[in-house]
Amino acid sequence: MAKARERRFGYDAIAAQYDRARPGYPAALFTEIINYAQLGEGGRIFEIGGGSGQATLPLARRGYAIDCVELGEAMAALARERLSAYPAVSVQHADFDSMTLPKQRYDLALSATAFHWLDPDTRFQRVHSLLKPGAALALFWHLPVLTARSREYFEALQAIYQRVVPALARDFTRPPAPEQAQTDYEQLIPASKLFQDLAIHKYYVATAYDAAGYCDLLGTFSDHRALPATPRRRLLHAVATVIENDFANSILRETVALLYLARRRAHTALPV
Repeated sequence: MAKARERRFGYDAIAAQYDRARPGYPAALFTEIINYAQLGEGGRIFEIGGGSGQATLPLARRGYAIDCVELGEAMAALARERLSAYPAVSVQHADFDSMTLPKQRYDLALSATAFHWLDPDTRFQRVHSLLKPGAALALFWHLPVLTARSREYFEALQAIYQRVVPALARDFTRPPAPEQAQTDYEQLIPASKLFQDLAIHKYYVATAYDAAGYCDLLGTFSDHRALPATPRRRLLHAVATVIENDFANSILRETVALLYLARRRAHTALPV
């Protein structure tokens, strides 16, 4: 687990690639967050792992004060540039797991595609300490799903993985249907005993990629980046060739933007 968590430091080296390749989130997801958190004018938000600001910008545009913390220096710089027109937004380059946190200051804490990188022994307690009693937590990320729309290309690409990087193929789980998408946070959030009123929302997203764009995306996944250089290069070349030759240089990647919402319990947080 500790070794896997070290991969979180690798994203900063590909900050620009990550920013252009990773898909954003549906507008309806942010509306749901705001409604659940009952964020009015003057609401304060703390964002964990803000990356290049992809999930920050839709909320900044609505006028909220947002304090972001980002582990990567280059990522934080991208976010500051993207959010420079919003003086109520700040971006701090720091490690959430070890930084000093303000107490009970925020109406909402959110994390987009980052919460799983935090220390599992302290992450819920630290978020709880940030929030006012009754304030909201929002965790969300994209999960791959599979329907008839993308099954043909999925099977073709899986054959490449089995041939070129069989160890990665063995660790891969076939994506579920959109309605079946879930993670263990359905159990982890209530099990923390620090949050209640769990609500789960799913938003189907279909993103078209050409060969170059899809390989750009694959190059941002931590398990792909952990591959040795030669098999990674062979894999991306084979994937690009199949997309170009067998699928007219266009494939559809299906995901569900999965949103977990919960409310801070009023009792005092555990020591952090």
